[in-house]
Amino acid sequence: MWDKRVVEKIDAVLGSYVAACSFKNVANGLVWAFAGVYGPNRVNSRRLLWEELAGVMSCWDMPWCIGGDFNVTLYPSERSRGVYSRATMRDFGEFISEQGLMDLPLVGEISTWSNSRSWSRLDRFLVSTDWEVVHPDLRQKRMLRVCSDHAPIMLECNPFSGGKRPFKFENMWLKAEGFVDKVRSWWASYDFHGTPSYILSKKLQALK
Repeated sequence: MWDKRVVEKIDAVLGSYVAACSFKNVANGLVWAFAGVYGPNRVNSRRLLWEELAGVMSCWDMPWCIGGDFNVTLYPSERSRGVYSRATMRDFGEFISEQGLMDLPLVGEISTWSNSRSWSRLDRFLVSTDWEVVHPDLRQKRMLRVCSDHAPIMLECNPFSGGKRPFKFENMWLKAEGFVDKVRSWWASYDFHGTPSYILSKKLQALK
């Protein structure tokens, strides 16, 4: 399932909804983990998925990449029709926040599953912030759906061939103790001269 010339498997964990492996890159020795997810169809079993996945992630303190069919949407806009549970979406969002994960931009159509009547975004990649530090230019790309009701998704770790890196801000940074004070001190330390609009522009550039 993986190229041994590229990565070496260190350990593995298999659960009811999650299959996870920790790896070591052959080229640079980086240790990281991947979890493949197949979420339950029953609403009352979804919390078992979050509990299991959180438990698996606690096994290894390293950068994480998680992907698969979660069988749940994160936002109402990710479903064309039908009944959805706000509590289920809230639980999904809280899991992402509590585990310090990032929901990556999706390039292409928003739907990853569809039939003749409706569509939903059930499949996605989530990564930890330390994974994003190693691979700063990340995005997930919806591929062409061929013979399944699910469209495959490719995780691109270096999709930008050139140019400036896009600015990113994570809401969970606001929960870090002292973060706001640190940003305030950085902002106050910048000293530029010129028109008010010029000074604001240069301060924003420096803060970024």
